[in-house]
Amino acid sequence: MKVKLLACLSVLVLTACEPPPPPAERSPVMLAALTGDVSRGRQLYADECQHCHQLQRGKNTKGPQLLRIYGAKAAGLADYSRYSAALKQSGWIWDAATLDRYLEHPDKALPNTKMLYDGLPDTSDRQALIAYLSTLRVEKI
Repeated sequence: MKVKLLACLSVLVLTACEPPPPPAERSPVMLAALTGDVSRGRQLYADECQHCHQLQRGKNTKGPQLLRIYGAKAAGLADYSRYSAALKQSGWIWDAATLDRYLEHPDKALPNTKMLYDGLPDTSDRQALIAYLSTLRVEKI
């Protein structure tokens, strides 16, 4: 019993040394960039996404900006307030599997989403777009 108590106290003391940064300063979970046709993904972003989603921090338009979205918590931008309740409650992380399912048909993947998009039915197009999104790690593209 004393060993368990000592272990618990040690963990508490060690975790209390440095508080985590505020949410606005935290980085998304870092996932490795995916392999795929990034050039094709960049073009798909321009054709399919750019009119609603920008690639600069703080530049949210109709939809939230997508810089560093890959690996981030869904509905996690503090400076974007128009997320659907469904997305806020999803608990999703934007990884390859989640993005693939969502981009294929957003309304089927997440009923009551606010994203007004018919989806990207072609698997290779989705893979290319997701590969491109996984490379967006810098402030300006």
